[in-house]
Amino acid sequence: MTTTATASAALLAYERLAPFYDRFTDGYDHDGWIGRLEALAQAHGLHGSRAFDVACGTGKSFEPLVRRGYDVWACDLSPAMVSQARRAGVLEADRVLVADMRELPEVGAFALVTCLDDAVNYLLDPADLAAAFASIAGRLEPDGLFLFDTNTLATYRDGFSTRATFERPLADAIWRGETTGPIVAGTLCSATIELGGSDRTVSRHVQRHHPEQTIRHALASAGLDCRAVLGQSTGGVLHEDADEEVHTKLVYVASLSA
Repeated sequence: MTTTATASAALLAYERLAPFYDRFTDGYDHDGWIGRLEALAQAHGLHGSRAFDVACGTGKSFEPLVRRGYDVWACDLSPAMVSQARRAGVLEADRVLVADMRELPEVGAFALVTCLDDAVNYLLDPADLAAAFASIAGRLEPDGLFLFDTNTLATYRDGFSTRATFERPLADAIWRGETTGPIVAGTLCSATIELGGSDRTVSRHVQRHHPEQTIRHALASAGLDCRAVLGQSTGGVLHEDADEEVHTKLVYVASLSA
């Protein structure tokens, strides 16, 4: 896909998902997860309280930071998701922006930049990945930290293959994997979420698995050092021994190159 097509596909997916997103993710313990990520950042020398949550969705990822006293700004590609985040009232409306992570707005520099919930996997082309990381590097304070996650091979095999179908009754949603053939490093994967009652809509999600080597290369090209890679299992539990075949996500900590 071209970079324009990449953004269009992700935008359409989340414009359709936005009214259902909070119900669809109702079982996620964002507060506990963000608390563990904050502790990880602190272990890597986080100082200062200015935070920028990129690809913030409806605000579930930045709300725990606000409660912990951070001076938060946030953005998302989808106007519908931003509208939901603003409506929640956790942040002032002018601090939640519509923006593409490859071209972030000039809102100053931050001690912490986060990009969570597999947002990086929606960057389908190496040029997209490099552009996003370069844009994020431009928003970091000199000793700031960039914290993000990616989906693992285990997640794509379990959730994006054609054998993957499951329902979320609370959100009246059905997830269906679409990917045929073997899912290996770098595979482009897709799944649909059927939403709503009798008048159903479909939110289609296209992602690419990014191997650790690809991520490290893109970080380096953006002037960022990869400081740590951890595995994450269900429930947001972090593990030092990251394993693509076992864990659901990899969590990265990066900083500006010296």
